[in-house]
Amino acid sequence: MEIDDVLPCRKFAFSIGHFLNDLCASVWFSYSLVFYHRVAKFSNSSAGYLLLIGQVADALVTVFVGFASDRTKQGEYGKRKSWHLLGVICVLSSFSICFQLENESLAFILPSFIYYTIFIIIFQFGWACSQIGHLSMLNELTSKDGERVALNAYRHAWSIVANIFVYTVTWLLLDKNQTNDNTQMNANVFRMLTHIIIITGFFTSLIFHLGSKESPSVTKHCKSLSSASHTWRDILYDTQFYLISLIWMLTRVISNVSQVYLPLYIMDTTDASQVDRTFIATGPLCVYISGFITSFPMRKVNQYLGRKKTMIVGLIAVLLSSFLFWYIFSLNINFGISIRFTILIGTILLGIGITTVQITSSALTSDLIGQNTESSAFVYGAMSFLDKLANGLAITFIQQYNPCSTCSTCCPLFYRQILSFVPGVTTLCTLLILISITRIHSSTQWIDSIRQSIRSLWNRIMRRTVKVIVTKIV
Repeated sequence: MEIDDVLPCRKFAFSIGHFLNDLCASVWFSYSLVFYHRVAKFSNSSAGYLLLIGQVADALVTVFVGFASDRTKQGEYGKRKSWHLLGVICVLSSFSICFQLENESLAFILPSFIYYTIFIIIFQFGWACSQIGHLSMLNELTSKDGERVALNAYRHAWSIVANIFVYTVTWLLLDKNQTNDNTQMNANVFRMLTHIIIITGFFTSLIFHLGSKESPSVTKHCKSLSSASHTWRDILYDTQFYLISLIWMLTRVISNVSQVYLPLYIMDTTDASQVDRTFIATGPLCVYISGFITSFPMRKVNQYLGRKKTMIVGLIAVLLSSFLFWYIFSLNINFGISIRFTILIGTILLGIGITTVQITSSALTSDLIGQNTESSAFVYGAMSFLDKLANGLAITFIQQYNPCSTCSTCCPLFYRQILSFVPGVTTLCTLLILISITRIHSSTQWIDSIRQSIRSLWNRIMRRTVKVIVTKIV
């Protein structure tokens, strides 16, 4: 085995290290609006603001953790794993409280909004610590391109498993908790769901910390191969950093907006006589199952097609799904294609597209970091900052202008527009930025060469000046 190859047991331990975060993220994006609006009885806009507070807190913390993680001493346990462990502790201690009704004794001391805000911030702090610690560890495990793509693919595969797990457990809990009191039923479901997630996440995090190991020798080897050490200031001068950050952000917006509004699209856009209500669970499952299958050949696809063509394939799949979701009734009337079949194909294409673009955007980020792993946490922190902020603002904006509370007949068209136009327009923007990256590649090298030439000329001038001054004085 080559020096940059990662042992299978360590691949498994690393890939499952983000499983707790993925479980919590699935519940957060899928059910936070449902819980805070229908169970905790907040208004539609207040529920959106709680979600926004969580996203803003997460975004700000990722920048802090990115700086702090890069400057943490290695130590015996490892600087990346130390931050990951801190995150796991915060998530385990706060997440279930975010989805439980406020204690009556505390209701007299703290307003409900403040109560949930405190625990949401603790949860998001822990989530960010685990995410940045896990992502920045990837580049330090190996400098081999194929291995990095494989680790990204396995990590994403476990993310899909987490979503499937959450939807399956929720379906089972709903089936076994049929009571007449709908509010109490939902509160019980959320309490049991979060407890199951905490227990499962604890054991998967334990596997990660016992089975994975930071490799300082690999990091040093990578640094010795690098011609120059890149600090966070050097990264900020790189134009491609901003373009790849935008691609990272936009691909996550596509994924999260689709995840939040797909069940609502199926429930409100279609009629029960046209589509069985089980499609509310079946639709998201099709997205994640197709994405799970797609994640495995991503290493080979990236090798044969390259980053740009692979990303284009994923973007085309997302565009096709947006087309199907918008023309779902026209296809049924004009061509006799059933609505159930259209939703099925649309969700499969959406799963393929989201998985492809997310894995490839992560691979682009790994390429950007390259062997300069000393700043990897800053890069991931900055990109996650844009990602979390954009998702929070997008969902809050959509909720603010959601007409369903005042106009029930407007819901079908509204959710149809959201699920079709938001991913579709975002995909087109991503495609334009992807083209820009390829165009500026050579110009970036030209700018770098000019910068080096200017520095070299300046150094020669300064040495010459000092030599003349010293000679005159002597």
